[in-house]
Amino acid sequence: MVYVTEKYYRKHGRYGGNDVGQLLHRAHCLVDFLTHNQIPARGFKNLTKYQQSAVRKSICLMVDFFANVDGMAASNIASYSLHGMRVHHRQSKQRPWEAAGCGMWAWFTLLSTGLMRGAM
Repeated sequence: MVYVTEKYYRKHGRYGGNDVGQLLHRAHCLVDFLTHNQIPARGFKNLTKYQQSAVRKSICLMVDFFANVDGMAASNIASYSLHGMRVHHRQSKQRPWEAAGCGMWAWFTLLSTGLMRGAM
């Protein structure tokens, strides 16, 4: 199910690249995962107006986050060395939005819907 169309994102999001469709798909998958597929099970239209709005906003924030954060920042790798072949990982105690790789504001916006069971 699509909660945010590319047209909607282009009106409300910040990123204007050509890969918006791919990033939207990634955000939709992550939202469904983080909400334990409650949205497809209930039906998006059966959510409250607030929940619908917050889910859409969260997806837009995720796409903005994905577009602005390179692969290193979204991974668990803090630094690496090419010739010494050393890799340093970030501390294992990550904040939940860091572990999910979606950004703090997207996490809190989605959390406010009440659809994320057991979060935090």
